[in-house]
Amino acid sequence: MGFIHPEMFWALAAIVPILIAWSFAKRWRQRRLGQFVVPENWSDLAATVSSRARFHKGALVILALVLSVVAAARPWYGTREKELRQRGVNLIVAVDISLSMAARDVGSMNVNGKTEMATRLTYASSLVRQILVEVPGHRVGVMPFAGEAFLQCPLTSDYGVVMDVVNDLGFDLLDAPGSDFRDLVKKAGEAFKRSGDGRRVLLIVSDGEDHSEKIREAIAAAKEYDMQIYALGVGSRDGAPLVRPDGTYVEDEQGIKVISKLGDGVLRELANGTGGKAYVAPVGSRLDPGPVINDLNTIARDDLGKDKRVVRQERYQWPLALALLCLALEAVIGERRRQPARKVS
Repeated sequence: MGFIHPEMFWALAAIVPILIAWSFAKRWRQRRLGQFVVPENWSDLAATVSSRARFHKGALVILALVLSVVAAARPWYGTREKELRQRGVNLIVAVDISLSMAARDVGSMNVNGKTEMATRLTYASSLVRQILVEVPGHRVGVMPFAGEAFLQCPLTSDYGVVMDVVNDLGFDLLDAPGSDFRDLVKKAGEAFKRSGDGRRVLLIVSDGEDHSEKIREAIAAAKEYDMQIYALGVGSRDGAPLVRPDGTYVEDEQGIKVISKLGDGVLRELANGTGGKAYVAPVGSRLDPGPVINDLNTIARDDLGKDKRVVRQERYQWPLALALLCLALEAVIGERRRQPARKVS
């Protein structure tokens, strides 16, 4: 049990000023009435008005507002299995987690509530989340890679699981140094083969530093497995010093800090050689995810078959129905007292 949009409860704070305004309006009416009638005669003037009925009507309106906010928060209780026919593509998101992705040359970001210079990996994870939100309906897997690759999240239509995996990406997942695109493409191809029918798209998010020197073999493997490669380049062409997880700089044999630079040429070669596309930010700016989102949404979708998904049972209907009932009761409650019929002598 819970709420899909608990932030909606902040709207309850608006009830306080409503009550204050109501109180001020009541006092204002009394002051206006006092200009024409002395207070001692108020009870005679309002003999037919029920103050209790007015209170009940106001309480019902307030209760209806509270219940409406609860409904807007979308409460849920229990789950059920829902069968959906899925149309999309098989999409594997491959995120580079090699040491070069620890370089900080992508600008500042809000990280854990603090604004700081972000690593390429932090920025890459943010890009992937933005893209997935805008390209629903696909079967998605996550494959981190460095000197080797592994399928951390098999292809699934459950985007919630995929997002959790993307959020947990870190440099400690693989020990093999460097970036091997050939191994990545081959293992992605094997994962696609196990997934069944449907178009195959490999989305690589990397700084393009490949230390295997086997790009042509990677392209040949992509064609063998009939996949298109789309590549997002993160980092800058000027580069930044490499920093280990413990905060120390990587130095060469002469004690000079090693600079890691964006290798967009490798990414373009991979993408162009497989009928895909590479995306690199202009000099001095960040990568705009808009173009890749548009291109992924224009790829022809295949029938991926039926998919069973566990969904939450939303119960917003209950508080909404009670809110409407409160408003209906408020409308039928009269403010006038019933006066006994006078006897005619």
